[in-house]
Amino acid sequence: MKYIIGTRGSKLALVQAKYVQKKMKEAYPEDEYELKIISTKGDQIQDRPLNQIGAKGLFVKEIEDQILNDQIQIGVHSMKDMPAYPEEGLCFTRAWKREDPRDVLILREAKSLSSLREHAVIGTGSKRRAFQLMAMRPDLQIVDIRGNVDTRLRKMQEQKLDGIVLAAAGLKRLGLEEVITQYLDDEEMIHAPAQGILAIEIKADHTELERKLDVLADPDTNEEAIAERGFLAEIGGDCHIPVGAACRKAEDGSFELHAMYGNEDGSRIAFSHQKGNNPKELAKCAAKEIRRKIAGNVALVGAGPGDPGLITRKGLEAIQKADCIIYDRLAAPELLAEADPECERIYVGKENHHHTMPQERINELLVEKAMQYEHVVRLKGGDVYVFGRGGEEGIFLKEHGVPFTVIPGITSAIAGPAYAGIPITHRGISNGFHVVTAHSRKDELSDLDFASMAKSKETKVFLMGLSVLKTLMDKLMEAKMPSDTPVAVISNATCCAQKTSIGTIADIADKAKKDGIVSPALIVVGDVVNLRDELDFFENGPLFGKHYLVPKIGTGESKLTRLLKKQGAVVDEVTVGEIVSKQLTFRKEELQSVDWMIFTSRNGVTSFFESLYSSGLDTRALGNVKIAAVGNATAKVLKDYGICADFIPLQHDGTSLAEAMKEKVCDTDRIWYLKAENARDHLSELLEQFCHIRAIDVYENMTVPFDTKIKQQTYRQYDALLFTCASSAERVLGGWKTDQLKELPECISIGPQCTKALKELGVKHIRQASDAGYENMMDLLLE
Repeated sequence: MKYIIGTRGSKLALVQAKYVQKKMKEAYPEDEYELKIISTKGDQIQDRPLNQIGAKGLFVKEIEDQILNDQIQIGVHSMKDMPAYPEEGLCFTRAWKREDPRDVLILREAKSLSSLREHAVIGTGSKRRAFQLMAMRPDLQIVDIRGNVDTRLRKMQEQKLDGIVLAAAGLKRLGLEEVITQYLDDEEMIHAPAQGILAIEIKADHTELERKLDVLADPDTNEEAIAERGFLAEIGGDCHIPVGAACRKAEDGSFELHAMYGNEDGSRIAFSHQKGNNPKELAKCAAKEIRRKIAGNVALVGAGPGDPGLITRKGLEAIQKADCIIYDRLAAPELLAEADPECERIYVGKENHHHTMPQERINELLVEKAMQYEHVVRLKGGDVYVFGRGGEEGIFLKEHGVPFTVIPGITSAIAGPAYAGIPITHRGISNGFHVVTAHSRKDELSDLDFASMAKSKETKVFLMGLSVLKTLMDKLMEAKMPSDTPVAVISNATCCAQKTSIGTIADIADKAKKDGIVSPALIVVGDVVNLRDELDFFENGPLFGKHYLVPKIGTGESKLTRLLKKQGAVVDEVTVGEIVSKQLTFRKEELQSVDWMIFTSRNGVTSFFESLYSSGLDTRALGNVKIAAVGNATAKVLKDYGICADFIPLQHDGTSLAEAMKEKVCDTDRIWYLKAENARDHLSELLEQFCHIRAIDVYENMTVPFDTKIKQQTYRQYDALLFTCASSAERVLGGWKTDQLKELPECISIGPQCTKALKELGVKHIRQASDAGYENMMDLLLE
């Protein structure tokens, strides 16, 4: 049999591959062996540190590909370079006897670590080595160094480094033991997991080859590898994270494991020392102990039933300080907007039959992120424990040594019926309630006690039961529950898209289908449903069932959207721009020469004051300046900066402002108009007719890529489109043809300039607010 052995082309890699070839020739002389050199990504990129290349298995993937494609039969690597798990379809054979696993110092002049000069410069490409060296000698300067052994030795001389850190195993295999200055024992520096061990990789189904290679294995080394690589698998990590593990067999036959783990910047590093007879258990115990020492906290947060206003205060605080949020489909998007912009957001799905991420993987992800961040939030729709699998996540975190807290949420089982006008209990009608899930762990109809339910007068609430609604009702009737028992099915409970279907056990399945009830939905069975007509407050909102599109500038939910939702409307927002402040420099002398400043937007105010403060000035520099604001909203922002507007026109628009200013300024007055760079300059044109005006661009309303999920053909689904500025209208409707505009719903405009832009675009159906302001746009819709 002929075996081709794949290896990298470095001197050390070839020595290792030739060692495997020699051992196999000695054990199986009847077989043929050939070496094949394969270039890997790690070999090709030499100008960046390993942790910046951004991939696992930098020195192995190309070799693994050739094993899978049967171009070679055996891959020889350094086990320390290998990911925790082999590629699918591959396996590692049992470990052969390891070479000396310790790290060593090679010093150019000094004789030991302790005798190095103060602030000595040491080269290493490993964060693990760097952080442990700094723990022993905080004064050292660590620089990155890449390349094979010869290259690193040469760089040490050329760059006049005081020393470098390498693995003893590689130096000994190359016959370079004499360059070693000092060995670093496990108590001083914990080496990389499986350092000094060869990884012999083959196809998983090559059982005969595996048997041949395993004959040459060393039992003690194999057990050490199990412990060290077991720790790596348990703790997780990649080339960005410092991880170390050193296992040794003691004289009494037991094993000792020294392990370390740190975060990416080295601000948190923990160590563990375990002793026992089971290497796998040692690895788990070490990982658990380290997590207990440095893992961040995971907050299991109930997001509430859908309305973002129903989140608890404590839950909102957890979101606002989160470094990472792992969230489900049922968590309101508005809650994510409350998080820090730098917060990592990870969607894990959990829609019925369509899980973006399996629960087992979510559990593992929580542990991984806790090792990366101080504050992790697991945001779950409704309550954490009410059919939310929060208990499973909490148990998994506990087992892995990760601290967690629970912040309960309002469950849809109570809030949903309330928003539909149905009290879950009511004196004289129902003195209790049952909440059950209609699905079992096997995704089948739950094994429910329908007989007890049928006899009880208490309210029954079924969650996750829409797909089996008819079956549930049939089961209740079979159990002798009266067929005229009232039933409500509530879709998208507590959200603006809420829809409720009312019927009886006998006909609700047909009625819910006819009413277009969709998931997520809950089912309420009992006489309390009859109270809906008297207690329905939510679906009676003046704009309930109306659907509006609001183009907006910037991130976060707009005030207009909040006002619409408060009246029961369904609102889709689309971001069409972002505000970018200009970096301007103002001088006190020039500000003192200004007579009036005119502000026509809150963005103009905030951007101006950003530049004012960055110029080393504050409101005292405006002591002689009078301030005009186009409306109350702009004036309110000015107040936040300690400025009361001297003038606000009765009619809140640019034309009215310019007309009123005629009575307040003379032709010698110096007027500053603080505006957007790309704004329509109608106000400047009016002011120039009677005074000296200087228009200053303090910010820019930048176009952002249009949200493709809202396309032209979908606009007809809206009852109206609401535009709060001319630029939004131009960005949304620019380029439309006349026949397309005929199908456009009514457009609500905030003011004259916005209306002018809509008309120029060819829009026919426009209503303009009586005065510029979100409240006035609302009044139009409520007429």
